[in-house]
Amino acid sequence: MKFTSEKEKQIFTIINDGGRATFATIVAKVEQKMYKRGNPLAAYKIEKRVNYQLSLNCVYQNAVNKQREREGLEKDFVASSNWHEKVYDGVNGAILRHKEHHDKKYLSGIVKNAEVVDYFVDGERATPEQVEIIKQFRQVSKAPQNQGIEQAVIFRAISLENIEEIRTNGEVLTF
Repeated sequence: MKFTSEKEKQIFTIINDGGRATFATIVAKVEQKMYKRGNPLAAYKIEKRVNYQLSLNCVYQNAVNKQREREGLEKDFVASSNWHEKVYDGVNGAILRHKEHHDKKYLSGIVKNAEVVDYFVDGERATPEQVEIIKQFRQVSKAPQNQGIEQAVIFRAISLENIEEIRTNGEVLTF
C-alpha cells in the first residue's frame, strides 16, 4: 500500500481501515462556516475544535437503510455518487480521497455525537465576546433531506490534516 503521509499510515493502522465497524473519538480542528452579512468577524478565518464520536468502517447506505427499517419504512435508500471515493477498501473503508485531487485524504464516518470544544479566530482561541458573535452568525448544518427518515444519519468526511487526535480500539494517536 502506498500512503501519502506517515499520519495516513498511522490512521489506517489504528482504525483497521476496511475491517470491522468500530467506534472512535476524533478531535479535529475544522472550518466553521459563517454568514457574512452584518458579521463583525466576516473578514477572519473562523475554526472550531470538535470532539466527534463516529462509527468507522461503515457503509452509509446500509446505515440509512437500517434506520429506515427501525422507523418502519422500506429499506430502499440508495446513496448517490459523491465528490469522494474510498481508497483502500471500496466497500466499508473509512479513508477517502477527493475524486479529482487524490492527494486530499479524509476520514469518514457516521456521526453519533459532535461537541464543539473551542472556537478560533485567525488561529487564536476566541474570546468569550467573539464566541458570542460566532454563535450568532454560524451556519448550522441541515439534516439530509433525501433519506426520508426522522432520525437522520449524519455522514462526515474530515480532512486528515485537520485531525488532532484519534481514540479507538484502546489506543490513542495524537498529532
